[in-house]
Amino acid sequence: MNNFGILVLAAGQSSRFGSDKLLAHMPDGRPVIAHSLAPLLAISREEKIKLCVITRPDNISLIHYLTLENIPYSLCPDAHQGMGHSIAHGIKTHQTWDGWVIALADMPKVSQALVTELIQNINQHKHVIVRPHVISENKKIPAHPVYFPRHLGYQLSQLQGDRGAKELIKLHSQSLKSLDILEGDNLIDVDTPEILKSF
Repeated sequence: MNNFGILVLAAGQSSRFGSDKLLAHMPDGRPVIAHSLAPLLAISREEKIKLCVITRPDNISLIHYLTLENIPYSLCPDAHQGMGHSIAHGIKTHQTWDGWVIALADMPKVSQALVTELIQNINQHKHVIVRPHVISENKKIPAHPVYFPRHLGYQLSQLQGDRGAKELIKLHSQSLKSLDILEGDNLIDVDTPEILKSF
C-alpha cells in the first residue's frame, strides 16, 4: 500500500457557472465530478492509494452523491474563504499521509494515462513536488494533479485564500520534478456552461 494519498478539491462555489458545476451532466449523462474522479478512483484501487474529496458542509447534493457512490469525503467549514483553506483542511485531516496528490474536481478531461504516469513518477521522486506540464507551442503550461511531499505538510496546512499552493510551488521550483505531457485536453476545467457544451 502506498503511504501517500489523493485529495480532491470539490469545495468551490461555482459562481461563474451559475449552479453546481460538479453535478452538471456531461454528454454521456454522468456528472462532471464522475469524470474527474474516474481516473483517480481507478488508480486508488489499483495501487491501494487512499483518496478523500474535500467539500463544503452546505453542498448537500454533492455530499449525497459521494455517499451513494461510497466515496470518502471531508467537510471543510471555511471552504468559502478560498482554495487555500480547502487544501489546509485536507492536509490537517490527513496528517498521517507521507505525501498528498492534490487534484481538482472540475477537470473532467484529466486522462487515466496522465494519472498513471504521475503516480509512477511520484514513486521515483517522493521527496519533491511532482507536477505535470502540458507542452504547447514550446511553452510549459502547469497542469494538475500535483504531488506534495510530507516535509511540505506544515506549509500546506497554513494556506489561506484563493491562491492555493502557487507560491509554495514557486518557492520550491528548483527541486520540482516536471512531468511533461502533450495532451492539451488535460487542462480543461469546467468554469462556465459554455465550456461544458463544448465537450
